[in-house]
Amino acid sequence: MTVGKKVFVLKDESRIDPISKETREVLISIYYPSNPVEHESKYISLFEPNISSAVDMLSSMGVDKDYICNLDTKIHNDESVDITAKNCPIIFIAPAFGVVRDMYSFCVEHLVGCGFVVITIGATHESIFSIFPDGRFVQQSKEISEIESLDIHSWKQLLKLRVEDISWVLKNVDKVLDSDKGLKAIVDVNEMGIIGHSLGGAAAYELLKREKRIKASILLDPSFHLMTTSKEERVTIPLLVALQEKCSFEELENEISPDLLPLLLSGYESLFNSSDLNSSFIKLNGTHHMTFSDIPIHYNEDGIEHKHSTINKYISAFLEEHLKKEKSKFHELLKNKINDGIDQVNSKGHVI
Repeated sequence: MTVGKKVFVLKDESRIDPISKETREVLISIYYPSNPVEHESKYISLFEPNISSAVDMLSSMGVDKDYICNLDTKIHNDESVDITAKNCPIIFIAPAFGVVRDMYSFCVEHLVGCGFVVITIGATHESIFSIFPDGRFVQQSKEISEIESLDIHSWKQLLKLRVEDISWVLKNVDKVLDSDKGLKAIVDVNEMGIIGHSLGGAAAYELLKREKRIKASILLDPSFHLMTTSKEERVTIPLLVALQEKCSFEELENEISPDLLPLLLSGYESLFNSSDLNSSFIKLNGTHHMTFSDIPIHYNEDGIEHKHSTINKYISAFLEEHLKKEKSKFHELLKNKINDGIDQVNSKGHVI
């Protein structure tokens, strides 16, 4: 299976970027089933056309340069669309704070293989870097990098920007797809889902309150302390919340500052209690906050392939059940989760 990737820049003339003070630009990558290719592709090709700057930055963060340069990927830039693929639901991915939109390849490759088209949404000036098709390399801004963990006002401003960016992408997705005959031929614009990780998870949840086109959502260890939940505006679409292994007070009291922890836990409990019957809350044993991204791959973390395989299994089953109408696929998997390292949890993060 080969995955193609195309990059688009969506300019929102109605908004001024709070950092650059110019028109807000949102980068997206669209991943899709592509025709087979003879040559292999390297992971760093995800950062074209400025691979050298990306590799230098990752290297400065402790990533082994030789290792990252030799990693393979099934993703090929600008390959032709496999038009034998039909009725592919669209899955949007909103990344964690600082994480580059293309650093979810473990999940992207799997979802495209399962018959989805995936659109990852960048966060210019917030991601550690953003690479534009013209070669511009935009690093995370100093003011964003220095936001304190308890500066909730600044985090909420960042969250608002994220929600506006995702809304802009949704508003323009039909136009983008119409510009490419191959993509237009294979997608089902009536079946859309969204996956959000960390800050992206909080943004995805806020979006669900106002965006009726999204029919299923997965929140990967979201920023619970930034989420506003209530019975009155609760989300009624199918929702899967997947948590890292340590998710209760007892497990986190020595991991997270005593000022931040109560905010996180009360935010989680509020989400749990306001959620619809369509919601599932699980934790994945052996995982940490960044396990839900490619970051552990960059550092050659032991056992990451197995953990990613488990995450993929549950994510795809959930989306197939709700967007491809494969009846009970996720719920059957959850019922027979022996040896998967998955536990269902209650409002306190305790195993049920």
